[in-house]
Amino acid sequence: MAGRRHNLTPRARKGRAALKRFMYSQMAIRSAIMIALGKEQPLVTFTVEQDPPSIYLVFELEPDRMDDLKAKAKLPAGIELAPVRCLEGDEPRYLMALNVYRVSGITNGRRAEWSVFVAEPDGTPRYMVLEPRASGRSLDPVRLFTKPSRVDHARHGDVIETAIGRDGEAFRSTVDLSNAEPAINDREWVTANDRIYWGNGICDRTFYDAGLAHPAMVSVPPGDATVDDQSPWASFVDPAPVAITLFTKAIEFVVSPWENVGDLED
Repeated sequence: MAGRRHNLTPRARKGRAALKRFMYSQMAIRSAIMIALGKEQPLVTFTVEQDPPSIYLVFELEPDRMDDLKAKAKLPAGIELAPVRCLEGDEPRYLMALNVYRVSGITNGRRAEWSVFVAEPDGTPRYMVLEPRASGRSLDPVRLFTKPSRVDHARHGDVIETAIGRDGEAFRSTVDLSNAEPAINDREWVTANDRIYWGNGICDRTFYDAGLAHPAMVSVPPGDATVDDQSPWASFVDPAPVAITLFTKAIEFVVSPWENVGDLED
């Protein structure tokens, strides 16, 4: 903590500071070499910012469209759609989530991600990103380098306004926070973040702080939102959200990107 009193002499404090800088700089150089040789996994940090709040708009999958969704999403081998609980006390359902947030760190700007929930062969629930959008240039293992697109996301008093895309494929929502109440995500929902899959089978390994494990979050009654969904994913879900949640504080992540890319079979 800045300004905290200590019992080190000035010489001892400066010596330890110099040792710290030298030791960890050498460790960073070693890690860079090992990552380049494929002997270690990279670890990168990013922050989901507090303002505007990260929001999840959660929709239930239409049962008669699930086979079509599987075909469009091109689920990786061994991965199947899975029901999951969103909030504590919920019954498990087949869900699609649209997460919109502002990020800083390895990348910066506003992002939106349509995701479904899938199960690994042992039944563990995971996220799988169907489509990402970003306000700036971004990188993902499916499309590689992608151009920026429209992702508007802002809070105006007690209202969150979101707009993604343009013309006939846009998603727009307005969420009134006046009746928001504290809420808790189910543990399944949280631990699904441990591994985040992409459509080609590559997954990111994520590590997160209490901002996600024990989050400051609220739930908004779905009736307090207006949604106009013209996105390519609209036909696979019930048009009315079944849950809307917001994180009211920042979340710190460390990610090992594309962790399994070297293990995928031909």
